[in-house]
Amino acid sequence: MLKTIILLTDTVQQQQPLANLLREHNRDLAFCSALRASDLGAIDLNVLSEARLVSFAADVAVPEKFLLKLGYGAYKFYAAPTQYPGLPSAPDESDDDPRCYSVIAQSMTIWPDFKKVVGLETVTIPVGTVPAERERLVFSRLAHLFWGMSHMIAGEATDLPGIIGSSESQRPTLAMMN
Repeated sequence: MLKTIILLTDTVQQQQPLANLLREHNRDLAFCSALRASDLGAIDLNVLSEARLVSFAADVAVPEKFLLKLGYGAYKFYAAPTQYPGLPSAPDESDDDPRCYSVIAQSMTIWPDFKKVVGLETVTIPVGTVPAERERLVFSRLAHLFWGMSHMIAGEATDLPGIIGSSESQRPTLAMMN
């Protein structure tokens, strides 16, 4: 049974609103907060088998051993310019302001072939938008995607349905590595 959501966020201010939204769909959930990989390491290992990790706008590498112990998977919500899918823009192209972004919810696994996109939206930035406004527009769309998926994130399913990704419906196990 899903008992705990581990929220990995970029800032501490994002934690409470996300937890409140998820609690609307499952009042029994407990929450663990994390801002860094070291915070993940401090979580009691007994919690992980009944937990799901949700990374929201956080650029933190999650250790493989941690991912393997999660009973309800891990999902990452992030934004990327469409001309650099999955990657931040190249430093030498910083003067080229992207006009279209994808906001993505993707499963996190140590096996690349098993990753799948579980949520996807795009946002087009109007010409002449200043960087701070562009960031606000993209972040708002990312928050909207999280809001739209919050009932699934807080739910009991061990694996969220993919809209893009592996045709496999089974989560990989340690036995699959042999």
